[in-house]
Amino acid sequence: MVEFALALLIYSVGLVAVVELARFMVVFNTAAEATRLASRLASICDMGAAQEAAIRAKVRYFVEASGQISVGSRSNWLVLTYSPTGCTPATCVMVEAKLSQLQAHLMIPASALTLDLPVYRSPQLREAMRNVVAGEFNPRCGS
Repeated sequence: MVEFALALLIYSVGLVAVVELARFMVVFNTAAEATRLASRLASICDMGAAQEAAIRAKVRYFVEASGQISVGSRSNWLVLTYSPTGCTPATCVMVEAKLSQLQAHLMIPASALTLDLPVYRSPQLREAMRNVVAGEFNPRCGS
């Protein structure tokens, strides 16, 4: 009985560790995919504060849907950079999205572990950078 109890304890701890590692990898992948989504939306939709707010809202929803990442009330967690600096939709070459200062909340039994995620960057070549192309509204760019 004692051997079984010890073996069960070690097995249970190992199982929880494997499950939490898998959940952390999902969080890691979610943040990377959210960065890619932000740069993609910025490359196909209009530039400007209103469009950036719409992109930020979509990416926030995507990131927080897992329940393991919280953005909070900060606005500096997502930065969109258009290059060259000061470009217009006609002259931009690239857009880069950068996610930073995110934390993953893991639910390890008997402790709450919070880990800082690395900075994620995703460059994307300029595409249309307009909400309406050839008279058609792009539904990805919001309403």
